[in-house]
Amino acid sequence: MQDDVQEEEAKQLAPLTEDELADLPVFPLPRVVFFPGSLLPLHIFEMRYRQMIEDCVTKGPRAMVVAMLDEETLHHQDTPPSFHSLAGAGRIIAHEARPDGTHDIVLQGLHRVHVTEHDSGRLYRRAQAKVLANLGTCKPSDVSVLLACANHISHAVRKRHPGFELGVDATSPPSLIADAIADRLVADPGARQAILEATDVAERIPLTTNSLSELMSMLAGDDLS
Repeated sequence: MQDDVQEEEAKQLAPLTEDELADLPVFPLPRVVFFPGSLLPLHIFEMRYRQMIEDCVTKGPRAMVVAMLDEETLHHQDTPPSFHSLAGAGRIIAHEARPDGTHDIVLQGLHRVHVTEHDSGRLYRRAQAKVLANLGTCKPSDVSVLLACANHISHAVRKRHPGFELGVDATSPPSLIADAIADRLVADPGARQAILEATDVAERIPLTTNSLSELMSMLAGDDLS
């Protein structure tokens, strides 16, 4: 992608400021959960979201909330569909405007946020976002079990996809380890959303481990078949 925005590592990106958090675009997506520390490439083609990206690029901030849609409300006739109020927020680190009017972007996740929607006056939705801190602590042994499960699954994946890398730094804080592993290995949107909503690290680590344990059981069944 070519743009005056350079791609940066998560640790080099500035946190969202209070002014930015006060009024952020919201991109509601079905079955998508956006974790802090993750990269999310998106192709923007709907007119309202083209407007959103153009506003981000020309007016700022180059940031947005990505929230998972409540699919039970997708077919309501009188109101727009609801989205989960606990979501991920991040910055646009790469952007390319395409000749057909669509856009390709890459988002870098920065924060768990609680969002409160307000009138935007635009085609797309906007909200105030409050950053949610990581709470609590966990046992080192719990982190070790999570990493062992993740490494076991990664080994199984590499049998079919030799180039696969987990890409998790085992020296990172437990909160980041859980987020990175969930983003890479947990596929079920409901499980991903539950992990995102677990601000208490002592809850987040076992939630992630339990999801991996279910995946390990599935992989073992595949091996036996």
